Amino acid sequence: MSETPYSPAQNWDAFVESHPHAVFLQLSAWGQLKSAFEWSSQKVTLADGGGYIRAGALLLFRRIAGLAFAYVPRGPLTDWDDEATTRALLERIDAAARQRGAAFVKVEPSLLDTPANRALLTSYGLRPSPQTVQPRSTIALDISGSEDEILAQMKSKWRYNIRLAERKEVAVRAGAADDLRHFQALMETTGDRDGFAVHSFDYYRQAFDLLVPRHGVYLYAEYGGQVLASIVVLHCGPMAWYVWGASSDAERNRMPNHALQWAAIRWAKERGATRYDFWGIPDEIGQVAVGMADGAPVPAEAMPVDVAAFPAGDLWGVFRFKQGFGGEVERTVGAWDRPLSSPLYQLYTGGVALRAAHAAGQSPQQIAVETARSLLPQRPTDSPNFSGLQTVESPDRWRSLLADLPDPHVLQSWEWGSLKAQTGWQAKRFVLPGSDAKPEAAFQYLWRQPVPRLSLNVGYVPKGPVLDWGDEVAVARALAAVEATARRTGSLFVKIDPDVDETSLAGRRVLALLRARGWRFSPEQIQFKNTGITRLELSEDELLESFKSKWRYNVRLAERRGLVVRQGSEAELSAFYALYTETSQRDGFAIRPFAYYADVWRTYLAAQTVPENPAGGALLLAEHPEDDAPVAGIFLLRYGSRAWYFYGASGENRRRDMPNYLLQWEGMRWARAQGCTVYDWWGAPTAPDDPEDGLQGVWRFKEGFGAELRQQIGAWDWSPTPLLWRLYQRAMPLLLDVMRRRAAEE
Repeated sequence: MSETPYSPAQNWDAFVESHPHAVFLQLSAWGQLKSAFEWSSQKVTLADGGGYIRAGALLLFRRIAGLAFAYVPRGPLTDWDDEATTRALLERIDAAARQRGAAFVKVEPSLLDTPANRALLTSYGLRPSPQTVQPRSTIALDISGSEDEILAQMKSKWRYNIRLAERKEVAVRAGAADDLRHFQALMETTGDRDGFAVHSFDYYRQAFDLLVPRHGVYLYAEYGGQVLASIVVLHCGPMAWYVWGASSDAERNRMPNHALQWAAIRWAKERGATRYDFWGIPDEIGQVAVGMADGAPVPAEAMPVDVAAFPAGDLWGVFRFKQGFGGEVERTVGAWDRPLSSPLYQLYTGGVALRAAHAAGQSPQQIAVETARSLLPQRPTDSPNFSGLQTVESPDRWRSLLADLPDPHVLQSWEWGSLKAQTGWQAKRFVLPGSDAKPEAAFQYLWRQPVPRLSLNVGYVPKGPVLDWGDEVAVARALAAVEATARRTGSLFVKIDPDVDETSLAGRRVLALLRARGWRFSPEQIQFKNTGITRLELSEDELLESFKSKWRYNVRLAERRGLVVRQGSEAELSAFYALYTETSQRDGFAIRPFAYYADVWRTYLAAQTVPENPAGGALLLAEHPEDDAPVAGIFLLRYGSRAWYFYGASGENRRRDMPNYLLQWEGMRWARAQGCTVYDWWGAPTAPDDPEDGLQGVWRFKEGFGAELRQQIGAWDWSPTPLLWRLYQRAMPLLLDVMRRRAAEE
C-alpha cells in the first residue's frame, strides 16, 4: 500500500492508480460516465486514523423493472487476504446499497479463477452470480521489456503485418474531439458487420471528455486522408486496456488494425504501463486455460485449440487476431453477489433464468419450470472445494451408505467400480452428507484416458449419482459435487445417466437444472436411454396373470415340452458365452471377448454368496434332458430391491420350444426370492413411437411380460472446458476410426 495519505473525498483516483488491482472501471471518471447514462455512482472507502485509504469501491447503482441493485465493476479494491479489512469494507458497501434500496450487491473482483480465490469469496458470504458483466477471459501481454522484446512475443506474421502497414503508408495518430464523428461512423459500420450493439455518439463523446488525455487515447489509422480504423485504449496504474475498436471495410489489406495495436502498445509503454490487456476473448478459451493450469495464466500460443478452425466472425475471429500478439490467457472469477433482500434477489435470478431460457429457445413449459426452480429457497450448492464431500474407502461403508439412499443402481455398486478398475479406469466413491448425519447423495466416479499416450481424461458416473431426484436442492448440490470432482481429476468432461423419468415433474425440473448448470445432452449414450420394468410385488399367480395370454401359454408350452431352467455355475460360463456369441452373429450386434464377461459374471456370482451383500447375480440356463448342452440362458444382476436382465443368449436348437419365455419367468421368480420388487428389462426403444427403432422387436417380447415403459433423461455431459468438449466430440470418432484401421492392418 502507498505511504501517501489520500483524502477519501479528493484523492480517490490516486488511491485507485496505486492499488495492486488498479483498473479504469474504478476511476472517478468512469463513475461520472456511467452516471450520465442511467446509472448513479458512489464511492465507499475505509481509511485508517492517518487518513490512508486502506480499501474502497466505486459503486454503480441502477434500477431495472423496479428492481434496484449495486454493482462494483472489477472491485472492490481490497487485500482479499486481509479478512478484517475486507469484511469491514463489505459491511460499508452493504450499508450504502441498503440506503439506495438495492436488493443485492454484485462485485467482479480482479482475481484469477482459482479454487483458492473462489473459496475465499465464498468465505465472505458471496455467491457466484448468474450474470457476469465484464469479460471474464482475456489475453494480457507483458510490455515491460524493450520494443524488440515485445515484438519477439508476437507471431512472425503479426510482426510482418505491422511492418507491412508502415510500408503501405498507414499512419496512426491520436485523435481530437473533432474526430469523434469518424469513430462513431466506424463503430456503427463494425456493429452492423459483426452483429453487436454500439453506444450512442454522446456516450463516446462523454468518455473522451472524461478520460482523455489523463487516462486514455482515441487512436486512428489513416491512409491517404481516409480513416480506416480506430481503437480506444485506457490506462490506470501498471495496466492499459484495449477497450473499443472499429474498422471500415476499405483498404483492409494495408493491415490498419495491426498498426493500431502496435501504436497502442507503444503509447501504453510511454505512459508507464507494464501490461497490455486485450479485453475480452471467448470465455470457452479461458475455461480451457483454467482447466490446464488450475486458474494460472497460460501462454496464448500454448492453448491446445485449432485456431484456424474457428469461424471468422464474432469473438472467435477476435481471439485469432489477439492471440497473434502473444501474451497469456487469463480468466477471472467473474461476478459474485451479496443478496440484501432474499425475495427480491430470487426475483432477479428468476428473471435471469427466464431470459437465458428464452435465448436458448426453450419452450414456455421449460421456461416456467426453470423460473419456478430459481425462485425456490436455496441452500449453498457451489462451494468449489466442496469440503463436505467425503471419500469412501471401505466396501462395507459404501454398501451401508447406498442402503440409506433411494434406488441405488448395480452400476454404482462397489463390485462394478472394481471391475472397471481392471479395464483401464480409475474408480473412487464419494458421499455428500446431509444435515441429519445421513447421506444426501453418493456417487461412484470413474475416469480414464480414452486414447493411449494422449493426456486427456474423461469421467463417468454410471447410473448415478444416487439420491432423491425429487429434492432439487440435493440435486443441485450433487451436481456441483460431480462437477468439482471432474475438475479435480482433470476430466475433459463427465457423463451421468441416472434413472430419472423425463415425463415426470421431477424429471422436467432436473432437465431444467442440468441445462442451467451447463450440462448438455450427450451425443454418446453409453447405456440404453429407456427401459421397461415389471413389478414383482404381486403373487406368482397374479404376476403370471399380468402377462399377455400368449406369453403365459408359451411359458407353459416350454414346460410341457420338457424344458427346465436351473442355476448355472462358474464352470458353465464358457458354454453361456458360446450361446452369446451365436446370438450376436444371428442378431448382428458386437460383443466383447470372453475374459471381459467372465470377470463380470464371476464377480457377481461370488457376491451372491456373501450374506448381507446387496449385490449379486445368477446364471440361469434352459436345457432339455435329451440334449448335451444348454439351449438358452440369461444372466441377471441384482442390487437391493431391483434385478436387471443384462445378458441373454440362445441357440437355434429348440427355439420353437420357447426357452426364452421360461427363462424370463424363472428369472422373475429368482429375483422375487432375493427380495427384489422390480425386474428391470435393461433396454427399450429410444423413440417408442418410431416403428424403425431397432429395439421395437425386443420391446414387444419384453412388453408381453407386463413391462411398463420408462422414458428416462438419458446421458448428459458437463465439461469445465465446453470448447474442448465440442472439439472432442468431433475429433474422437475420426481418431477411433484411424486406430481401428491401423489395428486391422497390423
